[in-house]
Amino acid sequence: MKEKNNFDIVRLVMAFIVLLVHSAEVTRNAELRFLTYFLDSDFAVKGFFVISGFLIAKSYIRSSSLSSYITKRCKRILPAYIFTIIMCLIIGVFVTSLPLSDFITNKETIKYILANFSFMNFIQPSLPGVFEHNPNQPMDGSLWTIKSEIALYVLLPFLIPLLKKKPLLSYVVIYLISCAWFYFFTYIYSGGKADTLAKQFISLSSYFFFGTLLATNENIFKQLKIITIVSLVIFFVTKKTELTHFIQPIAYSSVVILFCTGVFKEIPIGKYGDFSYGLYLYHWPVIQILIYLGIYDRHPFVGLLLTILISLTLAILSWNFLENRFLKRKKIPEMEVKTSVI
Repeated sequence: MKEKNNFDIVRLVMAFIVLLVHSAEVTRNAELRFLTYFLDSDFAVKGFFVISGFLIAKSYIRSSSLSSYITKRCKRILPAYIFTIIMCLIIGVFVTSLPLSDFITNKETIKYILANFSFMNFIQPSLPGVFEHNPNQPMDGSLWTIKSEIALYVLLPFLIPLLKKKPLLSYVVIYLISCAWFYFFTYIYSGGKADTLAKQFISLSSYFFFGTLLATNENIFKQLKIITIVSLVIFFVTKKTELTHFIQPIAYSSVVILFCTGVFKEIPIGKYGDFSYGLYLYHWPVIQILIYLGIYDRHPFVGLLLTILISLTLAILSWNFLENRFLKRKKIPEMEVKTSVI
């Protein structure tokens, strides 16, 4: 891979895509619905996992030990994640309809703290008496991806040796398990939380480890343009059939990595900071507050503009005063600093 690349700008664009789509979906505002016709947050989230699989594989290979790898991952993910949970709790204190003492001692509040600090956000995504009249009640619906990221981080050290030794066979096994999981919970199983189960780390592993495959095998990486063209042709041919889900991991993954490494001249936005993770984490609570204040109902486009400005401001502050400070506590090479999921 070239030293010059566009991982930073691609991640930032995908974070903005998620923000814009959520602005329409979380508010359920008819005037903003057009955003969901032109933008695909599902593609953006899967793109994050592809980039993560690629960059974190590079980070693992450069790491001096397993403990060094784990430390870097914790420093990158945890500070902003923990701050987000605390920020949501503070928001809850100010907007809950319950008396403060009842809110603090409420079982749902305690459950929220325990569930979110253990990355099990789906157990308790909302707080008691908070955003009761908003179309959606979760404090931060973006946090669900973090547990999947962590699960894949844990698997990566075990699978990299296999992907190096027998790359195609190893990836095919991962791919088949991933696709079978997604297919089962999308088309066969119709019980509770089927949609949630379909999106868990097993189905996302085909995206994450395709990135890892390209990062660890130079010969396969050299065929990226051919893989992209062939997979895209098959993807568009099968677009309106169930088969599209089976080609999607290859098509999405190859397109994302190609844009990061070989399509455009480098846009060196990373020199200003890595704001994509913060933008991804903070935009949902911002949307919820603006809905609560009635701004999206009265002026949806003002609400959208404020969401962008406030979320980006929080992301910039978070990078400069929180995330980057943890990364700098021990000197980490520049490329290692950039190995975040978002």
